[in-house]
Amino acid sequence: MEISAEKTKIMANSKEPSKKEIKVNGQILERVTKFKYLGSIITDEGSKPEILSRIAQTTAALTKHKPIWNNKNISISSKIRLLRSLVMSIFLYACESWILNADIERRIRAMEMRC
Repeated sequence: MEISAEKTKIMANSKEPSKKEIKVNGQILERVTKFKYLGSIITDEGSKPEILSRIAQTTAALTKHKPIWNNKNISISSKIRLLRSLVMSIFLYACESWILNADIERRIRAMEMRC
C-alpha cells in the first residue's frame, strides 16, 4: 500500500489532546479538526456541526420543493411520499453515528415539526 504524505491528513478524537506527530516517509502529517467524508462532516467536536449542516440542507430542500407542497392538485399521500424521499432522506443520512444531547434532540424535534 502506498500513502501520499502530501494528501494525507490526520484527526485524533480523545478526551486528552495528543501532541504526537505521525510521519510518513519522513514527512509530518498535517493534523485537522474537521473534514468531510462521503457528504458527512466529521469533527473533533462531536456530531453538532454535522446535525446543524443536515438541518440547513433539509430546510433548503423544503424551500426548493415549496411549489409541490403548495400545489392543491397533488394529494396529501403523494406529498408525504415525496417529503420522505426528497427531504427526510437528506436529513437522516448517516444519523446512526450521531452523538446526541438534550440541545441536539430539541433541534431534531423542531426540524421534524417543520416537515
